[in-house]
Amino acid sequence: MSLKDRKKLLRITFFSLPPLGITAYLLLLKLVIHETFSIYNPYQALVVSFFIGVALIPSAIYEYKLEWGVRRSEAEVPVLLSVIENNLRTGLTLPQALKASTEYLIFIKKDVIRLLNALSVGETIDSALKYFRRDTPLLSVTADYLKTLSRGGEELYKTLSDFRETVGEIVNYSGRLRNATRSYTATLYLVMIVYLITTAVFLKTFIYPLATQAEKTPGLLAHINYRSITSLIIYGALIESVINGIASSYFSGSKYLSSIFHAEILLFISVLTYAFLLFLP
Repeated sequence: MSLKDRKKLLRITFFSLPPLGITAYLLLLKLVIHETFSIYNPYQALVVSFFIGVALIPSAIYEYKLEWGVRRSEAEVPVLLSVIENNLRTGLTLPQALKASTEYLIFIKKDVIRLLNALSVGETIDSALKYFRRDTPLLSVTADYLKTLSRGGEELYKTLSDFRETVGEIVNYSGRLRNATRSYTATLYLVMIVYLITTAVFLKTFIYPLATQAEKTPGLLAHINYRSITSLIIYGALIESVINGIASSYFSGSKYLSSIFHAEILLFISVLTYAFLLFLP
């Protein structure tokens, strides 16, 4: 199984944990606690949100790790090209220049070493470049450029400087894009906190007293179900937290859902807020 396939399998496995966790909770509720699940039960809504939050932790960690690795790998591409350029100018061959570059690399060093090992056993550079990671368009283009470079002569080597500068600009732009989305992420936190405070105050100062009064007053007010309203608000916070995490990853230009950890933070803040609201007098 290739590295790409292993990553895909792990991502699928981790993202399957939330539905598996909910299924386990429903079985526990039915077989052990002997209760019927109701979407309008706020206490069960809290437990469901908590289970989903816990089940998303492995995904949040793994997605962030993958994205961090991609960012660091892309940041090393200009270094790789710079070393290759300098060594080609001294008269070294491309494989020799690649070998020299391993002294300056960390995150894509293993890829270059696998490439060199393949060359040492007789593979052509076209074939050996399959071991160079292609997680992003930038890494893929770099691998294709190295393939073209291996076929060219001295004239083609002169394009290295321009290509390296272009790659450096792309890497810098990606960094600026991520920095620019920090204000968007901060806005998501602010909106979520406003939602929590507003709904908590609304429930505590209006819905709950009104429901208490409705129990004593026959008529239309008797139909107010504060438990259902609380439950729906909790599920609303759950959905908003997860969507915010996905949206933050998308707008930051991430290849992976690396911002899902923001959903984790927002979700646990929501659970704590409504837990205090429900269980404290």
